[in-house]
Amino acid sequence: MLRPFILTLITLFILSWLLPTITFASITTLIIAGVVLTLLNSVVKPVLKLLLLPINLITFGLFSIVLNAGLLWLALALVPGFYIDSIVLFGIQLGQLGSLVFVSTCISFIHSITKTLL
Repeated sequence: MLRPFILTLITLFILSWLLPTITFASITTLIIAGVVLTLLNSVVKPVLKLLLLPINLITFGLFSIVLNAGLLWLALALVPGFYIDSIVLFGIQLGQLGSLVFVSTCISFIHSITKTLL
C-alpha cells in the first residue's frame, strides 16, 4: 500500500508543478490528497469497474476515463484545500468536467511512467 501512495504523491506533485490550475493549500493537504486518491483507487475503483462493466464494454473501455474523473471529483470533495480550476487548453477553456477528465488522464499517464521507472 506504500508504493501506490508514493506513486500518487509523486504524480500529484509533478502535476501541481506543471499545471498552475492544480493547487494545494499546504504539503499536508498534498499528503492527505495522496492518501485519499490511493484509497479510492485501491478500494472503490475495482468495485465500480465491476458494477459498470457493461457500460465499459459498450464504450470499448472509454468509460474508464469518466470513472477516473469521477474518483478525482470525489477526492476533491473529500479533501479541503485541494483545488482544480478550469484549464485553458489550446485556447479553449475547459469546464470543470473537461478539466477533471484532462487531469485524470494526465494522472494516469504520469502514474504509468513512474510505475515503470520505480
